[in-house]
Amino acid sequence: MATDMKARQLIKQVPGVGVSNISYSSQTSTIDLGEGWQVLNTGVAEVWVWRGFIDLAGYTQNELTFFSQAIDIQNSLSAGGTPTFEICDDRTLITTRALRDSEIAANWSGFAANMNGFLNNVSQDCIDLQEVIYGEWRQFVPYSATNGSFRQLAGDSFGVGNPTASSRIHITRVFSWQSGGENDGFVLYPQNIIIGGVTGQEKDLVYIERLRRAYTQDPGRNV
Repeated sequence: MATDMKARQLIKQVPGVGVSNISYSSQTSTIDLGEGWQVLNTGVAEVWVWRGFIDLAGYTQNELTFFSQAIDIQNSLSAGGTPTFEICDDRTLITTRALRDSEIAANWSGFAANMNGFLNNVSQDCIDLQEVIYGEWRQFVPYSATNGSFRQLAGDSFGVGNPTASSRIHITRVFSWQSGGENDGFVLYPQNIIIGGVTGQEKDLVYIERLRRAYTQDPGRNV
C-alpha cells in the first residue's frame, strides 16, 4: 500500500465543437468553432477528435502515484444540429496514455460493441482496458426536425480506474455519426471533467514497475 496519502482534485474543461457543411459522399466538413478539435478521416467516414491532458509532472517529480477514486463527467447540454443523422455517438476517454489515430478511428460507429479497451475483433485498437481509467459513451438520435435537437438513445460508462505513475492523464473526446444526408451540421456542447483521488508513495519496486509500464505503453506524442 502507498503511504502518506493526500487527497487531490483534478479539473479539466473540454470545449464543445461546431461543424458544418458535412458531406458524406466526399468525406469533408468544416469546423466552425471548438479550440483543439481536429477532423480524422477513417476511410469510411469522418470523426471529430479533441485531445488534451492533465499534467501530473509535479507528482511524478516527487515519485508519487496517483490513485483515482471518483470521476464525474459533467455535460452542459446534449448534441444539437441538423437532425438528418441516423445515430451519432459522443465518447470521452480518460486514459493512462495517449491514443493513436487508429485506435480512435477503429470504433467510429455502432452500438459500442467495439468500444475502446474491450478489444472486440478490432485489429486497429491496441488499447487495453487496463489503460482506461474511465470512459463514457452517449448515443443520440434526431428528436425534432423543427429545432434541430437530439435525444439520448443509450449510454454507458466503463474503465478500471488503475493508478498511474505517468506525468499525464490523457483525455480524448470523439464525436461520430452513422450515415445521413448532405450539408449537415451539428453542435457538441462542452464538458467539465472532475477527477477526485489521492497521491501516495509506493514501495520502490512497485513504483518502478508502474513507472516502466507508463512509459513503455505510451506511444508518445506522435499519435
